[in-house]
Amino acid sequence: MKIAPEITFGGSEPSPAAREVILRKIGRLETRNQRTTGCRVTVIATSYKHRHGVGFQVNIWLTIPPHENIVVTDTATDDPRHEHAQVAIKDASRRLGVRLTTLWLKTPDR
Repeated sequence: MKIAPEITFGGSEPSPAAREVILRKIGRLETRNQRTTGCRVTVIATSYKHRHGVGFQVNIWLTIPPHENIVVTDTATDDPRHEHAQVAIKDASRRLGVRLTTLWLKTPDR
């Protein structure tokens, strides 16, 4: 990756475990696609939910030429698993993988 990944946390303290999951996912992405030039990940703790506690929203901005920016937003849901940042990050990266596969299949010069 030409630009170092940018990882930010909002509404909560930065989590070393969540940061490690993000870096591991980015590393796996880089081995599959060397054209990635930049990645920005934001993990946001949403407001307190009455029954389930805090959920996490994960935004991923990925720059891969020629498609420029690929954006995935995984919003917090009532899914109790999303009370854990690592699970929300894994779900968002899974959605990013689906999006990248779709773009790869649509690219005529592959």
